[in-house]
Amino acid sequence: MNKRFIFELIVGVIGFAAVILFGRAGISAFALFALLPLFRKKNPDEREIQLFYRTGNLTAALTLLAAVIFYLLSGKTVNGFSIGDNWLALVIFSFLLAHGLSGLIMFNKG
Repeated sequence: MNKRFIFELIVGVIGFAAVILFGRAGISAFALFALLPLFRKKNPDEREIQLFYRTGNLTAALTLLAAVIFYLLSGKTVNGFSIGDNWLALVIFSFLLAHGLSGLIMFNKG
C-alpha cells in the first residue's frame, strides 16, 4: 500500500504545482491518476483495511482545512491565475496530497 500512497503524493504535488503554474490547463495533470490501478494491492488484510479507513478520516480533516484556506485566499492571484477560479482543482490535488501523506504516516507508524 505504500506504493499507492507515494503515487498519490506525487500526483498531488505535480497537480498542485501545475494548477498554480498553468491555471485551468493544469487540471490535465489529473490524467496521471489513471495509472493508479498499477499500484493497487489485490487483497489487503484486515489491518491494512482498518488503517486505510483511519487514513481517510485524517485526509477528510486535512482536505476541509485546505478548502477553508483556499476560500480565504480566493481573492488572491498567483502567476496571473486567480485562486478563486481554480479552487476545485486545488482542493482535489490537496486531497491527493493529504491522502498520500497521511497514508504514509499511518502505515509507517502503525
